[in-house]
Amino acid sequence: MKQKILIGAGIHSDLEALYQRVSAFLNPQNEYFFTFLCVDEGVGNELLEAVAYGNKSAHSLNLLKKVEFELKVEGLTVSDNVNVEAFKSELNDSSLAGLSGVADLFIIDSSSYMNQSDWHELIALVHKVNCPVLILPRNTTVNRLIMVHEPEHHSLHIVKDFLKIFKPDLTELPLSVLFNFPEDEGQTENEKFFVDYLKMAFPNIGMQLMVDEPINEFFNELNADTDRALILTGTNLGEEILACPKTIADCTAKSSPLFIYKK
Repeated sequence: MKQKILIGAGIHSDLEALYQRVSAFLNPQNEYFFTFLCVDEGVGNELLEAVAYGNKSAHSLNLLKKVEFELKVEGLTVSDNVNVEAFKSELNDSSLAGLSGVADLFIIDSSSYMNQSDWHELIALVHKVNCPVLILPRNTTVNRLIMVHEPEHHSLHIVKDFLKIFKPDLTELPLSVLFNFPEDEGQTENEKFFVDYLKMAFPNIGMQLMVDEPINEFFNELNADTDRALILTGTNLGEEILACPKTIADCTAKSSPLFIYKK
């Protein structure tokens, strides 16, 4: 299977290390076309200011940094099933929407967003993307999976995308699924079908009903033990997790890979 993957990184990102982290999650049987995007908002702002104020030296310096980023991408040593390129045009809302609209996944190096103001830029970036997103921290070792069930078939799409994109070994990890109380018999039946589908792919499943708001139940489950989790969510809860003050202040949440299905 051929897949188009966008990889967002900063100018100062260690792209070799990032590539290894990305490879640890993706299915090695697929053929990949990676496009690296320089998502440093700070550099973009500096470029705009340099142009506005006629500061040619600052303008030249930041263009040089962008060229260095592109050269690092071109110098990557990759597997035979991987093709890489750097996006060399201007990255704006329009080009991002177009690129992500045809991509299977957008992987974002969260280590490029270290402080609170940076994290808000990350949230804004995720909101603009039109494909599934994987927020990838510096440490990518995971021991379990957490999924918050969402109605209207979103959870089914989350699982199907996960099985299509990610390394099959990850399905062997314990999976915790958080469910809302069913609203009616129809939803109860659909959730039974969904659980039966999950059991086909995930041999180790634990399920629990949520009695509190999903965001609170999620944090309770995330902090229930010390094993690092890969988190699977839909768009609304995924963006809520990123924007939650608990996430901004909590190293456990920030250091957990987060897969967000985008409809």
